[in-house]
Amino acid sequence: MKQTRITDKITYVEPDSMARFHSCAGIIVNSSRKIFIDMNLGSEDTRALLEREKPHAAVITHYHLDHSIWTRFINKTSNTRIFIPKCETDYLTNLDFVVENTAGPFGRALEWQDFVVNKLGYTPLKIYETYDSRSTFTEFSPEVVLVETPGHSPGHTSFYFPDEKILFSGDMGLDRFGPWYGWKDCDIKKIVESILRLEGMDVRMILTSHGGMIKENIHQAWTNSMDQIVKREKKIRQQLDMGLSTKDIIKKGVFFRKKEAVDQPMRSFLDMWDTAMFTHHLALLNQGGIMSYFPELKNFSRS
Repeated sequence: MKQTRITDKITYVEPDSMARFHSCAGIIVNSSRKIFIDMNLGSEDTRALLEREKPHAAVITHYHLDHSIWTRFINKTSNTRIFIPKCETDYLTNLDFVVENTAGPFGRALEWQDFVVNKLGYTPLKIYETYDSRSTFTEFSPEVVLVETPGHSPGHTSFYFPDEKILFSGDMGLDRFGPWYGWKDCDIKKIVESILRLEGMDVRMILTSHGGMIKENIHQAWTNSMDQIVKREKKIRQQLDMGLSTKDIIKKGVFFRKKEAVDQPMRSFLDMWDTAMFTHHLALLNQGGIMSYFPELKNFSRS
């Protein structure tokens, strides 16, 4: 893992690898008390960091496994308190619910359950506390502001430090791949609303879950993120106009390219996620497209 001290209170921690969707970057906040936010670094590094730092609180931005699975390493008999988004409680505490409401609608429930339990080690949380946009962490860090940023997941939350003007954005699509919305509960319109909300904030540095640190051209980073959505919609519209079938469009890839080179069961999962993303775009196209809801995107997008 790589640890970068950002301020005397904030340390950015990145895993050695983010391959195969198993991990993400996170932050350590040393304020009134010590908080970990999204610290899924891989089993060995996560255990070692938890043991060494002994945080008072462990917070996740959203339920997706590359952000939440690390909480299973926390010793429930310790004083570390686990905080999860209130509206995502069932995903984190009920295996049947998470399978039925993620892979279930795509007919991949059995393969997905085997993967998340036997490969990733999913276990339902038993001891936890919930938070929402009205929550504060003044006991741990008086300086942090919780910002609702749904769309990527129903309860996705970003964390803003106004004194330093630093944003921990979580999964807002600021890496080179752009926003991801591969589950049924994702919402493209809410993603754009969330991006526009964050883009309007006074931020001098963004710490991302998968795209590293962004210290320059922050407005451009948000533009690039939204532009990916517009480009995907445009490409799908063109493919439909050319007469391509849904199956062919998904095979070519909405988010994931060259799926045929990936081993099973991951290949079927990539296909599942591309199917969901295509479905989200098709629903928007049938309503007039993303620009009909957000005409201001014309000022952002280069497509």
